[in-house]
Amino acid sequence: MLQDILPNVYIIEEICKIPKTSYNKARAQYLSPLFMLDIRNYAEKKDFDLILGITAVDLFVPELNFVFGQAEFGSKARTAIISTYRLYPEFYRQPKSEPLFFKRVLKEALHEIGHTLGLDHCTPDCIMFFSNSIMDTDMKPASFCTKCREKISKKT
Repeated sequence: MLQDILPNVYIIEEICKIPKTSYNKARAQYLSPLFMLDIRNYAEKKDFDLILGITAVDLFVPELNFVFGQAEFGSKARTAIISTYRLYPEFYRQPKSEPLFFKRVLKEALHEIGHTLGLDHCTPDCIMFFSNSIMDTDMKPASFCTKCREKISKKT
């Protein structure tokens, strides 16, 4: 699926340090924009066009309780991050399920990559639908709608 949209995708398994000042003790969460800054700097040093970071810590932005992910496309390197913290079924007291977990990870990764390609939030029949809860993530498809696919093909 990802290879169909972005044929030159490479997986780089590199462990990066958590940004020192990102932890908010009162919220017991990590500030996502600081991760984005580190990822963007890393991508620009390596001359990557697009990068997706994956973390296991609970991310937030000040205006929301949490985020599954965040993305930007205005800088030299289009940058995104997702957190697996709230994607595990066990987080919601559901039975452990690796297939469900990986499906959620795929959906959030595709969603954030979509943002790096300039896509906005879309309808419930598209991966670009905003997930306000894990139920939204589970209900939306793991693919872009026709309209979003057309936008991507015009940009790539």
